[in-house]
Amino acid sequence: MPVTDACLSADLETMIDIARKAGALAQSLRGQATRTAWEKAPGDPVTEADLAVDRLIAKRLKAARPAYGWLSEETADHFPARQRDRVWVVDPIDGTKAYIRPGDPHWCIGIALVEHGQPVASVVFAPDLGELYVAEAGRGASLNGAPVFASTQARLEGCRMIASTQMLRHPGWPKPWPDVTMADPRPNATLLRLAWVACGRWDATMAMAQKSDWDLAAGALLVAEAGGVASTHLGEAFQFNRRLPAQRSLIAAGKRLHRLLVQRTEGVLRPSGADVYAPVDTPEAPVSDRRKPAERRAMSDAEMPMKQLLHLVIGGELKDVTEVEFEDLSKLDFVGAFGNYEAAYDAWKSAAQRTVDHAEMRYFILHAHKLLDPETGNQHAV
Repeated sequence: MPVTDACLSADLETMIDIARKAGALAQSLRGQATRTAWEKAPGDPVTEADLAVDRLIAKRLKAARPAYGWLSEETADHFPARQRDRVWVVDPIDGTKAYIRPGDPHWCIGIALVEHGQPVASVVFAPDLGELYVAEAGRGASLNGAPVFASTQARLEGCRMIASTQMLRHPGWPKPWPDVTMADPRPNATLLRLAWVACGRWDATMAMAQKSDWDLAAGALLVAEAGGVASTHLGEAFQFNRRLPAQRSLIAAGKRLHRLLVQRTEGVLRPSGADVYAPVDTPEAPVSDRRKPAERRAMSDAEMPMKQLLHLVIGGELKDVTEVEFEDLSKLDFVGAFGNYEAAYDAWKSAAQRTVDHAEMRYFILHAHKLLDPETGNQHAV
């Protein structure tokens, strides 16, 4: 059943109210953040505030709409529980690095309502900046109540870009990028980047690494309703709330510039068969677990997977981003060996997040389907 205008408008009002309350809670906890922070992986911090804000948003949204599904960065994902027509997609604090850095305002709260894979309402709230972005499908986007529109920039030359300088200077491009104005400071929060594209403050944002649904859903609707386009670097439309809640990559810009950016990137960074960034719906779906390491270790034996199938997570600098030849095999980063795809995916994601926008450094999951014993010549299926 489609969301009615009245129902959707009521949902949006609820989202705005909860985003404001979540922002106030995050601000009140900010002084404690550095004392209660730990790392899900090196360079990937989480704080008690992330979890507290997540609990607040979950409690309020689930109470308001108990029939909706739930997907959040800081909640363990359970795909069957979000096989609903309508799903909340939440990033309780996008930009945790900025949040725990004193004086850095570039973090935000992101809430989207996704229906049949597409966002229909979204709120991005940056409390320290005093910026509340709101979008509703078919009704436009706004910043603090005033309509916003994406840039009409129609040339690559001179466009204002939020992206990694290293990515644009990568030798894999067939010809150098034209002069562009790079954002400084460059917010790490993807939702804030998308909001700034939606309001025309910047012409475009790009990221050639995989992005999770909670990084994109709220911001993608803002860009679309502001007259822009957000897609993968291949020009693929986003489809949210799939079994693997992630998208291949990101390009967001006004319509004319978006077309030029896709043309510039799709042939260069087209994934090979070994690419793990493609968000394919697979029966081996990862299940996120955002609990503290000590809590994860406390899982009961009954919760642990029975099969131990070999998955290796490795990373290294590629000679050519369209191939899988490494610059130096002796410098490969061996992340670890894992007995199931879920654990391997979590390890891969943590490693990949450390190199966001660095196109030359890629991480991969290798699933060993067969093992060869040289002594006997026997092949063992895995």
